[in-house]
Amino acid sequence: MDKLDLLNIALRIESTGYEGYAQLADKTKGKMKEFFTHLAAQEREHFETFKTIFQKIEKHEEPQSWGDLEALGYWQAYAQVAIFPKISNPKVPATMQEAIHAAVEAEKESIIFYNGIKEYFEDKTEIQKIIQEEQKHLLDLLSLPDARK
Repeated sequence: MDKLDLLNIALRIESTGYEGYAQLADKTKGKMKEFFTHLAAQEREHFETFKTIFQKIEKHEEPQSWGDLEALGYWQAYAQVAIFPKISNPKVPATMQEAIHAAVEAEKESIIFYNGIKEYFEDKTEIQKIIQEEQKHLLDLLSLPDARK
């Protein structure tokens, strides 16, 4: 496992987040449509940021296993068990409450994953910025009326 494997997981998380929020934007109107459109746009930006990091590493670093392979395996397993099952369902939940709860869970899991993998990257600035934006998404989602039900 190497940095590119971890970044591929991050790319999948962000791509799925974009798709989910875009679908929610299509199903809603008014302020909720604006809210989910904004979240979708930020997930797309995160995808592009991780893609840029991926391309830099691919171009400038030797492909090799690195770090504590057991810890790296943990983060890969974490994504397989805790993140992908929550984000792999392409259907939009039937109710807004279910959609918000699913989004909250996905945001929490991505924050945990990104905090765990950032230590493996020399420049943590971009990943830390994404973490802060994901934390804001989480707080914004939790402030919605349907999140409290």
